[in-house]
Amino acid sequence: MILYNIPLLMVLAFLLLTLMVGLYVSKQATTFRQYAVGNKRFHTTSLVVTILATIFGGGALMREVPKVYEFGIHRIAFLFTMPVTFWIISLLGLRMGPFMAHLSIAETIGSVYGRYPRVIAALLGICFSIGVVAIQINVMSAAIGMCIGSIDPRIVTVLATLILIVYSMFGGVRAITITDILQFATFTIILPLVIKFVFVKTDQSFLEIILFLQKQEKFQFSRLFHFDKKLMKLVFDDLCMIFILAPSVLQKVYMASGPIQVYKVFLRTTLFSVIITACIVSIGLLAFVGAPILSVTEIWPYILADISPAYTGCLVICLLGMTMSTADSSLHAAAIMVSHDMVESIRGVKTVPYMHQLRLAKLTVLVAGLLAMVVTVYYPNLFELSSFVFSFFISFFIGAVTPLFILAVFGFRGSTCTALIGMAMAILVDLALENFIKPKVGVGFEFFPAVANGLAMMAAHYLLPQPADKGWIGRNDQQKRMQQLIRAFKKYKKSIDLE
Repeated sequence: MILYNIPLLMVLAFLLLTLMVGLYVSKQATTFRQYAVGNKRFHTTSLVVTILATIFGGGALMREVPKVYEFGIHRIAFLFTMPVTFWIISLLGLRMGPFMAHLSIAETIGSVYGRYPRVIAALLGICFSIGVVAIQINVMSAAIGMCIGSIDPRIVTVLATLILIVYSMFGGVRAITITDILQFATFTIILPLVIKFVFVKTDQSFLEIILFLQKQEKFQFSRLFHFDKKLMKLVFDDLCMIFILAPSVLQKVYMASGPIQVYKVFLRTTLFSVIITACIVSIGLLAFVGAPILSVTEIWPYILADISPAYTGCLVICLLGMTMSTADSSLHAAAIMVSHDMVESIRGVKTVPYMHQLRLAKLTVLVAGLLAMVVTVYYPNLFELSSFVFSFFISFFIGAVTPLFILAVFGFRGSTCTALIGMAMAILVDLALENFIKPKVGVGFEFFPAVANGLAMMAAHYLLPQPADKGWIGRNDQQKRMQQLIRAFKKYKKSIDLE
């Protein structure tokens, strides 16, 4: 039976290739620093590819295509705000000079605010990462279930999860980077094929599609500025999206050789993320043109209907590549925060290395992966799982951790007490909004906890007694030189364009 199941054979071949590539490079991680950030000599293109592979998970495709179909211009505008996050990180990267020797965002926060904020940041980052992995596992199961009906999807899902756990455990960041390149290459080849298939399925020309969408109220540009609850939700969701500095993405910052490379990497990531977002949006638009009266649950079955086995296998491989490349980076980030930040904070010793640190990191990958699988058992529905992960994992991280990191990068050096006050305020505001405000108005104000955190920290810093060495610091000489180099490069590039 399996021999005649072409999609299943294609998926198994892809998983085998991924495992072989991951294990081939796994022997090169002999120290914990190599396991965590490699040799910090990654090519700029390699870092751009692994970041794109990390941020565009399978959930982005499975979840956003139906939402574009259902919500129209509001969801499209929301998706195109995501690249702003990477542009902001590129600017923050120019100021990352004092922190480039660190291994995680939690260590950066600990170096500025002390041990306890570091522990809280690490715990929230671990929960964030496990939640992201759970979403990707859910997408794996859904994709395999839709496309390979003759086999229990849980079998292939468990196999794929175990494969990404294995190469993430033994290979560290280098194995993850190489497999991300493979998975992203597969994704970029197959995604245009999916777009072509859905376009052909509409049986309309490009001009006819444009004219049809212009007549639909929810896709009209003027609808975007019509003030209602949808617009309010869009604004606050956009503000929240900008502050999602995921631990797995920021981990790539510490892999760079220096602030200049961080700037170039995330600037290019911004450009390519716009292109990929446009591809995902186009699938939702074409599906609407082909069948404008479907329910949300009928959209993907419509896309997959009458599709050839080879196309089916390609789509499953595309989704698997997206999910695995996001999940392995999240597992790696969780492993670093457990074996490095948690252990170092508990031991309170930096000069004496922990001899079992590398072994603990590998064990953490295994445990975190298994915990993510357990979460998917309790939340089998993708939309419910995404809502749970965002409400209790991601929103806490955004509100409590992101403002501390941004303030530290911009030169604020606060005390432990100041940081803890800000974190506590963010969590309290988040809980109040989630339990009392959001059920009544139907709009999530996830941006407010981050603002409350920053305001509480500033109030605590200026109203409470502070040590003499705390406060704002200016740019150091290295940051000033980098800014001058960037300005000189832009001026030189402009002069060439004028010629």
